[in-house]
Amino acid sequence: MKYAVIFGGASGLAQASIAELLKKDFIVFACDLAFKETKKDGNLHTLFCDITSESSINEVKKYVLKFTDKVDVLSNFAGIVTLGSLIELPTNTLDKIIAINLLGTYKINAIFYDMVNNANGRMITISSEYAKICGMPFHGYYGISKHALDLYNDSLRRELAGTKIKVICIRPGAFKTKMQAGVTNQFNKVVENTKLYKEQLTRMSNLMTGELNKAKPAEIFGKKFAKIATKKHPKRVYKINNSFKMKMLSMLPTGMQDWALKKFL
Repeated sequence: MKYAVIFGGASGLAQASIAELLKKDFIVFACDLAFKETKKDGNLHTLFCDITSESSINEVKKYVLKFTDKVDVLSNFAGIVTLGSLIELPTNTLDKIIAINLLGTYKINAIFYDMVNNANGRMITISSEYAKICGMPFHGYYGISKHALDLYNDSLRRELAGTKIKVICIRPGAFKTKMQAGVTNQFNKVVENTKLYKEQLTRMSNLMTGELNKAKPAEIFGKKFAKIATKKHPKRVYKINNSFKMKMLSMLPTGMQDWALKKFL
């Protein structure tokens, strides 16, 4: 029997991935703020966890240890998107997104390391296509957190190279989830509340809408995740439904990126 511990388990991508893992006879422990009580339904356990709290993560570990001392797949899907100006938003805005998007994964992997090591398992980092594209205006908070998460993943992979643990990074693009749907509403509020960038943000909304329209069903991601979780020789990095436009922009020299974005905005 194989065991998976999935944090951010109520998110759309996590739910799709969990469904596929269950089909492959995994016992899955899904953890999320949304799960207010511990439940067991067949091979699926759902339990509360706040990934910003080490004690909460440790409570999850204590629960999992009642069933096994091995974790074959460990992954954190919990994350938030914050849109807006790096100048206009409150100065604690970056604190929250770093605490969830970066430090959450860091804490989870550190706390569960021994159990993953016992299984010669894998740690799968859910990053984003924003981790490798150029810095985009009004997407800085999210981009900063995901660039840092990718760097963390690379460092961890090289640190654990002497073990049999596989450290894998997935960079998803747009998928049809509640988070993705909420991005449009959040951006509309940013446009409404800005005092400095009304024109630029209004023009940018058209580009963002076009990219969001390319979102794929979460089930596509879930099937891919399950393959990555079980493939004998997985790659270090997987890109799933990444934006061609953003990739092309990021390949340009920095000066040309600045020129193109200034021209557009």
